[in-house]
Amino acid sequence: MTKSVKRKHKTEAESATVVADEQALIHQLKENPAILCDYPELLAILEIPHDSGPAVSLVERQVKVLREKNARLDQHLSELMAVARDNERLAQSRQRIAINLLGAHDLDDVVCIVLDELSNELKADYAVIRLFTENRSLVKQYPGLFVARDDAGIHAFKTMLEHKNPVCGRSIDEQKAFLFTDNAAKIASAAIIPLTAGADLGLIGLGSNNNRRFQATMGTHFLAQIGDLVSAALAVHLEANDCASQHP
Repeated sequence: MTKSVKRKHKTEAESATVVADEQALIHQLKENPAILCDYPELLAILEIPHDSGPAVSLVERQVKVLREKNARLDQHLSELMAVARDNERLAQSRQRIAINLLGAHDLDDVVCIVLDELSNELKADYAVIRLFTENRSLVKQYPGLFVARDDAGIHAFKTMLEHKNPVCGRSIDEQKAFLFTDNAAKIASAAIIPLTAGADLGLIGLGSNNNRRFQATMGTHFLAQIGDLVSAALAVHLEANDCASQHP
């Protein structure tokens, strides 16, 4: 049997299947005349042209407009639901951080709680905290955590610290070098959260290899709330550390 004959037989078989399916559908509609009443959503996708010659009937035009409007509304609703789910997820994350910070025993606990939650929840490839201090011994003892308050690198965050607002997007090289040190060259986008509680306590840096992960157009309300929570917890434990160092 030649290929052309095989193709012909295949086409005939497919046509027969289509006809059989159509006959089954017709039979189903006849047996269930109220099916469109039971499933009104079918009306939104069925196409039933009106015999109006080459012109498009008013009814068809109205139906088309309504379908397009319905599709836009469905899309908008899906977007709103996605935003709602995202907000719920962030709210749960914020609650977890708050509860865990209440149970933090020391400064190390605070740092671990914050970095673990934010790096996982916000899918950051790099997460750091830099705390400002006038105690040089802390800088030597914890070089990855504390930096001297008069460090020249802090100047790159002057505006951010003055306004006390988180910033997302592409950070300048000086900011990336200060926060992410050896990984600075890998940072394609970042979120930076100022930590302030009366005084400037430090910064949280979240970095990503993806230049679209943290964008300037992103909302920062969640980050600002996290900054307030962390600042309050840090202030308590930093004060406790100061007292302990003064009264060994």
